[in-house]
Amino acid sequence: MILKKSVKTSFANIYREPRFSSEMVTQALFLETLNVKSEHNNWFKVSQWDGYEGYVHKFYLCDYVDSGKENTILTERLTPIYTSLDTCDIAMLAPFGTEVCSEQENDNWCSFMLESNRYYFQNKNSNNSQMTRENIIKNASLLVGSPYLWGGKTPFGYDCSGFIQQIFKSIKIFLKRDTSEQIKDDNFDSVNICDVKQADIVFFNFESKLVDHVGIFCGDNNVIHCSGNVKVQSLNDLQENIVDVKSIESQIDG
Repeated sequence: MILKKSVKTSFANIYREPRFSSEMVTQALFLETLNVKSEHNNWFKVSQWDGYEGYVHKFYLCDYVDSGKENTILTERLTPIYTSLDTCDIAMLAPFGTEVCSEQENDNWCSFMLESNRYYFQNKNSNNSQMTRENIIKNASLLVGSPYLWGGKTPFGYDCSGFIQQIFKSIKIFLKRDTSEQIKDDNFDSVNICDVKQADIVFFNFESKLVDHVGIFCGDNNVIHCSGNVKVQSLNDLQENIVDVKSIESQIDG
């Protein structure tokens, strides 16, 4: 049987080797389930839902959390998590894209259990996980200003492909982790840049012979992407570097 663990902190850094001086290759979000492949003293080698593998320190993790209920996707930039129904009792901040198996306490509050303790949050953007082009742009716009971080997948820092992956995962479209794999996804058809629609995915080549950057077309000839930080930028500045455009038409509701 596969050993599973859950992330108990806002996020967990995942490294190429089992040491903090190694390269951080990606991150796992609060309450994310990780499959443990092997143990290395205070580290686990783990795999994520997207197949990505790396090493995570044990202090980020707790026993697997499984309530058997449908998850709520948190689509605020950061959602405060409280230890009681009192906004003074904050325990942590859950990043955009966190999935929580929760119970409705009342019109304003939801709750969940973690390590025998009950925690509370207010879910203010409950409609932002519907599979529409509008919600892709809305969710991406919430994260404008987030800094760039190699391997990052949270508002505390994204890399370009981590940003795209988390935006689409927030509406239950599941992409691979790296740009080089995202461009190969046969769920999306290539279209001419002249036919691009809002929320289609645009791939670029800046420093390599293939593809090394990705963004989301957001209308008015602009793209939202993470380059230095999450920002909206004119495609006029990037036109020469476009290598492909992928339509999301087959994956959305509207």
